[in-house]
Amino acid sequence: MFSVFKNINRFAKRWKILDLVAIFCARILPYILVLFLLGFSFWTKSWQVFLFPILFGGLARLLNEVVHIFYKKERPAYLARANVLIPVPKNYSFPSGHASFFFGLSFCVSQFDMALGVIFLACSIIMGLARVFCGVHWFKDIFGGAVMGLISGFVFYILISL
Repeated sequence: MFSVFKNINRFAKRWKILDLVAIFCARILPYILVLFLLGFSFWTKSWQVFLFPILFGGLARLLNEVVHIFYKKERPAYLARANVLIPVPKNYSFPSGHASFFFGLSFCVSQFDMALGVIFLACSIIMGLARVFCGVHWFKDIFGGAVMGLISGFVFYILISL
């Protein structure tokens, strides 16, 4: 996984425009997704479209805290010669909290609107790769976060199927 990180992160600090796009995707895109989802829920007049994905994204994030009790993985910025573009969070790296939350949110959104869920999923992937590019996560952190989000989305699917 280190080689995957290096192959993504090695392009950081080479081209200013690429750095700015990655920083935008890693830091600003999450807020845009949440605000868009809020607006979409108002437009559809359905509070569930906003509330349930946020709750189950939060559940995925909560699962991370359980993992952090047993598995403490440092971030690449502390262990490797990484090109760091954004402030490095102080908590443990695996699984990624951003990835867990936004993949969980995306899988829940897909239960309400499949096309929107696919867009959110694509944005979650881009966001995760941008965080690797920016030097604050290993690639496996993003993958682990996606799994946490998938678990959360699966729990949501089971609950709405009852």
